[in-house]
Order: sequence, then structure tokens, then C-alpha cells
Amino acid sequence: MGKVIQGKIFVVDDNIDTDQIIPAEYLTLVPSKPDEYEKLGSYALIGLPDRYGKFIAAGEMKTQYPIIIAGENFGCGSSREHAPIALGASG
Repeated sequence: MGKVIQGKIFVVDDNIDTDQIIPAEYLTLVPSKPDEYEKLGSYALIGLPDRYGKFIAAGEMKTQYPIIIAGENFGCGSSREHAPIALGASG
């Protein structure tokens, strides 16, 4: 029998690029510093269009969505290590 994964999901379309995952203005945060790592997580997916809603609720540091379902080409665009780190730090 397969493993069942449960939790709220956040769904995005195809071609979500790294600038939508974590905009360039937040790249000055240093993930190796615990307080900045937490801040980085609070900005995860903040560059998405408004139609998606908020991945991180206003005033929160962590997401309520443990699962992201993304279309093709998620994470495309410029290579920036902050993108997967922000997603991990978001909860």
C-alpha cells in the first residue's frame, strides 16, 4: 500500500520563475543567519500575481500549506539559491 500524504495544498500554474518564488529585493538576506532564514521563508512566493492568494498570510512567518502543486517549469529563470531555501524556510 502506498503512503498517503495529507495537508492543505497551494496550486500554481506552469512557468513560475525564481523571481516569483523570491523577488530579487530579498536576495540580500543571508540564509545562514537564523533570523534572516526565517524572514526569507516569510517572503516565499510573494512575487506571484494576486490571483493566487497569499502563500504566507499577512503577519505570519510560516505558510499554512505544506504541499505545493506546480505545473511544468516550476523554478525556471535565473539560478538563485535563495528560491528553494525560501520555500524550505516557509514551513
